[in-house]
Amino acid sequence: MTPQPPMLNDFANIHTHNPAEGSVARTIVNLEPEQSPDACGWYSTGIHPWRAAEADRLWPLVENSAAHPHVVAIGECGLDALRGPQLEIQREVFIRHISLSETLYKPLIIHAVRTWPQLIALRKSTKATMDWIIHGFRGNATLAEELLRHGFSLSFGTRFNSDAYNATPADRRYRETDSPPLSE
Repeated sequence: MTPQPPMLNDFANIHTHNPAEGSVARTIVNLEPEQSPDACGWYSTGIHPWRAAEADRLWPLVENSAAHPHVVAIGECGLDALRGPQLEIQREVFIRHISLSETLYKPLIIHAVRTWPQLIALRKSTKATMDWIIHGFRGNATLAEELLRHGFSLSFGTRFNSDAYNATPADRRYRETDSPPLSE
């Protein structure tokens, strides 16, 4: 029998793009769609919103990787109003990730830039049951409390608002190191 994967709360670092950090116990490495998971680490996989225009080519790779037992989350996926293709394209790809998350019972790791109302509306309209985690959250306590009310969890990297961190209950608060996604 295959052992159950750990719960996200068991991880000290739920999001990095740096595979070298995957050798550190209790770290989830975010795989690009072209990368494959193995049994030596824990992973998330998805199409970053900056790459949403490539979804037709990348989606089969994501679906294949997402089913791997060492992939414990879907993403980094989401919406970015400042970078990437049109928001409607990003939205369509994000909805695919939501469906995959629900089908595989794996939480979402979400990249969000200036799209809070759209994310909240999608959370409501899809009636998703899996955890949606805003990665690298840097907003203030008021925004944190609003997102928490709507069922989101928050992940905090090295730069964050301490009032938002303190306003987030421990069971809905994650830590991450992140690292530069893609090529900046």
